[in-house]
Amino acid sequence: MTAALDHALPAADAGVVEHGRSIDPDPEVPQRARRRSFTAAYKLEVLAAYDAAGPGEKGAISRREGLYTSHIVEWRRARDSGGAGCFGPAAGPQAGPIPAMRRLRHFEGRNSSWSRSWPKPAS
Repeated sequence: MTAALDHALPAADAGVVEHGRSIDPDPEVPQRARRRSFTAAYKLEVLAAYDAAGPGEKGAISRREGLYTSHIVEWRRARDSGGAGCFGPAAGPQAGPIPAMRRLRHFEGRNSSWSRSWPKPAS
C-alpha cells in the first residue's frame, strides 16, 4: 500500500518549534483580537451608498466593506431616531447603585422601621 506514503507531511513543517520558539508565526492570526469601530461619517457614507444602490448592488457593498446586514439595520435605526449625535458613543452603565442594591436598601429601610414598631422585650 503506497497510497499512505503519498500523504506524508513535508519535511519543513510551519508548526515546528525550535529551541522553544516558533520558526514562522502565522501572519494571519492577530496578536490580540480587537473590536471594530466605525466613525459617524463612515456610517452615513455607507448608508447613503446602500440606500442609493440597486437590488443586486447592496450585497456587493456589504461584502466590499466587510459589513453584516445587522450593521446596516442598527445604523439606519440610529440615523432615523437621532439627530446630529445619533452615532455617538453607546450609553454606559447608569451612575448609582445597581437595581438589586436599590431594592435591598428599600427593604432594609422597611425592615428597620418595622422592627422599631415592635415592643421591646422585657429584661
